[in-house]
Amino acid sequence: MASINRLFSVTVLLGLGMLLIFPHSLRAQQVTLRFFDSVTGYALSPERVAFYDQDGNVLTPDVADFQDDFSQPYVLPLPGNYTIVVTANGYYQSEAAFVIAKDAPLQIGFHLDPLTPATESTSSYLRQQRRDGVMFFSGFVTDARTGLPLANARIRLLQSQQQTTTDERGYFQLYAPVIQDTITVVCEKEGYISRHYSEITVWEGGDCFFRIRMVPGSGDQFIGKNNRFDEPATAGDTPEENCQDCPAPSPSLVNPSSLPTPVLLRHTIRVGRNCSGTNCTTVEVYTLQTYCKFVLPAEWIACWGNLSNGIHSLRAGAVAVRTYASWFVYHPLSNNYDICDNTYCQYFGDTQYSNTNTAVDETERYVLINTDEQIVKSEYSAENNDSGCGDGWSGTGTTWPCIYDPVCQGQPNFGHGRGMCQWGSIRWANGTKVLPGAPCTEGNPHGFGTKTWNGILSHYYPDYTLVQGAAAHIVNAVPVPATVSPGQTFRIDYTINAAPAMPVMLGASVAPTGTGNWIDDPANDVKVNADEGVSVVSRFFQLPGNASPGSYDLLVALWYDVDNNDQINSGDFVLHLTKFPEALTVSPTAIDTFPTPTLARRYALFQNYPNPFNPSTTIAFALPRPGRVSLKIFDASGKEVAILVNENLPVGNYRIPWNAQELPSGVYFYRLTVRSPGYATARFTETRKMILTK
Repeated sequence: MASINRLFSVTVLLGLGMLLIFPHSLRAQQVTLRFFDSVTGYALSPERVAFYDQDGNVLTPDVADFQDDFSQPYVLPLPGNYTIVVTANGYYQSEAAFVIAKDAPLQIGFHLDPLTPATESTSSYLRQQRRDGVMFFSGFVTDARTGLPLANARIRLLQSQQQTTTDERGYFQLYAPVIQDTITVVCEKEGYISRHYSEITVWEGGDCFFRIRMVPGSGDQFIGKNNRFDEPATAGDTPEENCQDCPAPSPSLVNPSSLPTPVLLRHTIRVGRNCSGTNCTTVEVYTLQTYCKFVLPAEWIACWGNLSNGIHSLRAGAVAVRTYASWFVYHPLSNNYDICDNTYCQYFGDTQYSNTNTAVDETERYVLINTDEQIVKSEYSAENNDSGCGDGWSGTGTTWPCIYDPVCQGQPNFGHGRGMCQWGSIRWANGTKVLPGAPCTEGNPHGFGTKTWNGILSHYYPDYTLVQGAAAHIVNAVPVPATVSPGQTFRIDYTINAAPAMPVMLGASVAPTGTGNWIDDPANDVKVNADEGVSVVSRFFQLPGNASPGSYDLLVALWYDVDNNDQINSGDFVLHLTKFPEALTVSPTAIDTFPTPTLARRYALFQNYPNPFNPSTTIAFALPRPGRVSLKIFDASGKEVAILVNENLPVGNYRIPWNAQELPSGVYFYRLTVRSPGYATARFTETRKMILTK
């Protein structure tokens, strides 16, 4: 990367600041960290928690320290911008930025997505469990503080009198007859506050999956429709959200006007929890996709997916939810969380359904943008009919354009009029007047035809454009070879997961392990085309000749070149950055001259010694004249696997070690090419064969 200091200053601008943890005895800024499976709620033991400060300094504390005492905070010596990067075996990496202020303790929970989710949580499993005439309920119950599964917790369905208990994994499942459109689900266990979920939508042949995290204590907590705590809700009541009285968001950590095309989506979102209005006491970090899966069923009605074409309503809702959340990522409510979890933002619930999860997956990365190609604040509410434009019209006529909406004609207003009408979305999808009194039943045909999910979005957001945002993250990065010498140029292979295919800049820095003394190589920053899905791309990195021997950490990043100048600079957008500890070894043996009675009289490339070898060998060559020297290694198929030399050298006899520990046994070739300064034609080139045996 161009200067590592520049990298981290840009990172802070983009909301990816850094974090450094010190012993509790220093008594400074306090932060409490927890790590959980985003599906089951189980506690995780991360393999690594990396803390960076703005200068790239890093400390990786013993991960066991995070598990012993869940009430013990960690402390930071100085306030400022920080990033936490969490890696756990079997989970996708997670990262998020925070601003640690003086005398402001911060509680953060990282909820990591498993590479292979629990079978019982998958949409395919939930659909397989569906049965005619009954509703399938299942889920996991854990201690919210420790993340341990709670066995023998009792699950009761009040209206049907069905009940069951959790097993040793905290898992439960049961079927219940559908006797009305909604029921109340109660989870209770001695020593914990009971949770009462009212207004859970049920329908014959449906499914509902819970992730219940119980808080130690006594008493009851009543959770109404869409998590409206301690407040009764009426059937079909979807709250009027995006309130007009909400405080203005804090200044964005990113200038929205700098967003490039394609629209770039953040990997994670910081959710404020336990909120009063927009003031939240804790923060939870989720991937954007998982966040949408908890929000959509709390805002839309999952059974609509079982009505004819009803999945189009849920798809349109998924896009609105994702777009609205993404707007807050770029216009965060506070320095430490992007969005709140209540009626002032979007509800974040404890339930998922196969219908809503499918809608989120089928619209992955789709968002709405305005004519300036910026993500919009895609508002919506329950019933926008007659909000200022008359009966049969959505919109206000002032804050939102009047939109002819005959499918809602005659319905009482329950919304602010801006953006999508949720009940209108199912009527347009299904072709009938679905009513709040019977939300899971088709109504009378309205005679105005049907619309697909993108048609519904165009109808209610006429000035916005539907696009599929871009995202990319680094799955792995490997230096080739893994052992190099000072002054040597090596290759870094990046395994990237990108969607869609896109050009990305590859940044890289190395530092002696644990020091944060980053070495940069901006001359080899390169733009490559990443294919859609998983692909491998590469760049080169040249170590300075004075690099000290030892183990080195590798810091790599993907950038989107906003200004299209083929360089990484402050105007660009960092898609993902991650660090691989002890990825590189710098050998104490550099390219050196070896004594001979006379100076080299002719160009020569000598046979490597030893040969065959395992895994190290030495290659020698002679230069009778100074020149630009390239010494490369190729496998038997002709693929380049290493660059040992790529620099100007004076007259002399040279030798360079090569370690092939990361490569398989086989035949390899090494080629020496020498060019005179200012000439493209090679003055000398020769290739020899060597054999690696393991």
